[in-house]
Amino acid sequence: MQAVTTVQVGTEVSGTVSELHADFNSQVKKGQVIARLDPSQFQAQLAQANATWLSTQATVQSAQNNVTAADAGVQSAQANVDRTDAALKDAQVTFDRTRQLVALGAAPAMNLPDAQSTLDQAAAQKQQAIAQLDQAKAQAQAARSQVSQAQAQSAQAKAAVDLAQVNLDHTIVTAPIDGVVVARNVDVGQTVAASLQAPTVFLIANDLTRMQVLANIDEADVGQIAPDSKVSFTVDAYPNDVFPGRIAQVRLEPQTVQNVVTYTAVIDVANPALKLKPGMTANVTVVSSERDNVLTVPNSALRFQPPAPVPLALWRARPLAPAVWKVAAGKLTPVTVQTGLTDGVKTEVVSGDLKEGDAIAVPPPANGAKTTAAPARSPFTGGKR
Repeated sequence: MQAVTTVQVGTEVSGTVSELHADFNSQVKKGQVIARLDPSQFQAQLAQANATWLSTQATVQSAQNNVTAADAGVQSAQANVDRTDAALKDAQVTFDRTRQLVALGAAPAMNLPDAQSTLDQAAAQKQQAIAQLDQAKAQAQAARSQVSQAQAQSAQAKAAVDLAQVNLDHTIVTAPIDGVVVARNVDVGQTVAASLQAPTVFLIANDLTRMQVLANIDEADVGQIAPDSKVSFTVDAYPNDVFPGRIAQVRLEPQTVQNVVTYTAVIDVANPALKLKPGMTANVTVVSSERDNVLTVPNSALRFQPPAPVPLALWRARPLAPAVWKVAAGKLTPVTVQTGLTDGVKTEVVSGDLKEGDAIAVPPPANGAKTTAAPARSPFTGGKR
């Protein structure tokens, strides 16, 4: 027997239990703090992660400053290119004018080499300025790459901060549902280790007023039950109480134990008085069919044989079909009957010369007492057989 909803509450981090705020049978609410782990190690990890994050933010700022400086260098290099370009154009004009004047004889020929030298020098300075501009642009691009790298490192450091914060938050264990604590598996000072599987700290049942019985149904009987079939059961703690239930599900997964195949039937049970406890063993009876207001006889009456010596006439008159032996005036008279449903203790009599109140013979007890008679019964009081 178990609660309908049972949750295992574990810890996602390893540590030492420092506080417990719930115990066996404690009523808890969703979100309530029920345990704490020692947070000192996780607080230190969070502080370290924060320091690393601040350092990476400073690196990002420094990289962004380098980008600003690199952009200024690009602008300066571009201005130098513009200046050398203007100087080259001026030298080109001077060279062309000098060459024309020399050709017309208005200027000495010795001025032409000087003009050519000035033109060549201006062209070289422009090429140098262009190379410096390209270098400045490359440095600016490298500075931007450094910013991206620093930002990525900062994001990684921020993720480490978030992870450290999450781990710190996980040192506080809260109840995931409303319910009652069924089991507590740790004590204060105990170390829990979360590796491949979270260790279970508490077991919380959601609502003990609604329970489930998991019954193993033999494969020969599983075809006789269906969802919503009526069920009754008893438990050893209350042997005189019969608890009603309803089959909510018959699971398709077979269970094989010592070559015996069974199927699990889930039985919903109302438990308003909280008599039923998780883990109790239930003795289940499933109603596969029922009849109301019928005549029944004990099953033992159908197995009765007259005691020896049996008169020959009586022996010849014994029925071969199912029968009971009616007791009247101290004499045994066989009565052939047609049987119907049985619950293993009593059997329905569908037809036969038998009525309610007739005395019938049943086998003697094992100690050898005399044959006894039991009245045939008809549960007209509303019972079901």
